[in-house]
Amino acid sequence: MIPSALQHLDLKSLTGLLYLLEERNVGRAAERLFLSQSAMSRLLNRLRNAFDDPLFIRTSRAMVPTSKALALEAPLKQMLEQMAGLGSSSEFQAQSSHRTFRIQTTHYQAQAYMPAIAEQFYQEAPFASLEASTLTESSLLNQAEHSIDVALCSDYIHLPKRFEKVLLGREKFRCIMSANHELASKDSITIEDYLAYSHVLVNLGGSNPVVSDALLGERARERHFAFRTPYMLAALETVGRTSLLMSNSGLLPERFSAQFGLVIKDLPMEFPFLDYYLSWPRSAQNDPGVIWFRGICERVVKTLIPYPAD
Repeated sequence: MIPSALQHLDLKSLTGLLYLLEERNVGRAAERLFLSQSAMSRLLNRLRNAFDDPLFIRTSRAMVPTSKALALEAPLKQMLEQMAGLGSSSEFQAQSSHRTFRIQTTHYQAQAYMPAIAEQFYQEAPFASLEASTLTESSLLNQAEHSIDVALCSDYIHLPKRFEKVLLGREKFRCIMSANHELASKDSITIEDYLAYSHVLVNLGGSNPVVSDALLGERARERHFAFRTPYMLAALETVGRTSLLMSNSGLLPERFSAQFGLVIKDLPMEFPFLDYYLSWPRSAQNDPGVIWFRGICERVVKTLIPYPAD
């Protein structure tokens, strides 16, 4: 609890105390504070009353600070420096930062982009921390802004109006199957081929309709989803071990094609490109640390995504 006498001290008075400690002279301290010497003497009297201590003892040569005044110097200087920093935008120093940065992604984007983002992150900020959590279809709508720094999202994610976004690039959907699948040896597959087998659906925990259903039209009713999961790697390995087909971006399946025994082919219908974005809350728009982190995410994703934005 701050004593009532101290609560009435303003920044100018505390700055005057610091100048007196540094100059040990009322006249010189008054000049630095742009006060007359008599006004500075009145300020010193207020300080003495507030701290219940003489603070300075006059001698023939100078003003000697009391032990109470000397004990105040370091915390007073630190406090005034911090107050001065409130009015200026501080520069973010990645190499010495111990800050924790929070990013949200889908399971797909976590596998596709997060390892490379983390690699660059720790090269630039070796003492900082990175927290990645799962992004679902509508999870951003119910979150407080301060709980996230950036999000990697796609057209499938509901983005609140309080978030900004920038286009990172696009990915193209392909048909993924086991290398042992009956369709794997065909140069191309037909709609009949595509609908003759059951499918895997990687869902985002929401209720959005499956985009490819609209492309299939009436024939969408012929497709059967035999396995639904939010986990991308589980879906890919399942495809590699079964006769199930999967429609998804080709970037991650290509990376794991040898490990899971996958073959990737063009879909038998035209599928629109999927846009991917970097998003962040407007409240962090001018945060120097978040600006740095956004820059890393944008550069890394644009080097990996098949069709990067200009």
